[in-house]
Amino acid sequence: MGVREEQRKLKRQGKNAPPPPKVDWWRRPTVGNILVIGAAISLQFTIILLPLVGPAGSVAPHALQNKLAWHAVLLTCIALGLLATFSKLGRRKEDQSRFPFLSVLIVGIGVLLLILQATGALRI
Repeated sequence: MGVREEQRKLKRQGKNAPPPPKVDWWRRPTVGNILVIGAAISLQFTIILLPLVGPAGSVAPHALQNKLAWHAVLLTCIALGLLATFSKLGRRKEDQSRFPFLSVLIVGIGVLLLILQATGALRI
């Protein structure tokens, strides 16, 4: 049973409910949701920019700039996904909310793309 349900139960019984506990700003649901949305948008940009490190982008005269731009977007995606995961896991300890599958999935896809690019599998 969450904190809010306990407060409602006490209020129905006519007892004064204790004030809600202070929640760190990074554990708030809104912060976690914004971070997940940012990570998902960043992952979409990573996929859109994937041709930059593919066969055509790797032989272009500006291949290094292509690679750096793609890595910047990919690392932003991974960082936002990790921040969202830690935010949601911190919240989960307090109110037993669901496991952040989407955040973990975004981080996993980002790490997989990074490994594939490091091994040369994206150049085909």
